[in-house]
Amino acid sequence: MNICSLIVHTKPTQGPVVSERLQTFQGVEVHGGLEEDKLIVTVEDEGESMSPVSDTMNALRDVEGVVNTILIYHYGGEESMEEMNREIN
Repeated sequence: MNICSLIVHTKPTQGPVVSERLQTFQGVEVHGGLEEDKLIVTVEDEGESMSPVSDTMNALRDVEGVVNTILIYHYGGEESMEEMNREIN
């Protein structure tokens, strides 16, 4: 499992539109920043059914309206989501 958080800078006033485009990617969630045109984004993969996080991050740069992406945090581990949820609770 890999989880990354990113800041995705968009062209002025394009935050909401870019947010919709980003969320079409599997494993991508936008958590805020639409009005500031600096989207708070997480990218998650878990297993072979999804593209590696690095591929998704590279693809996000090519989305219309994106100026750049900045990696804030990356976690990579072998445990499953179920195990991680047990640790949190």
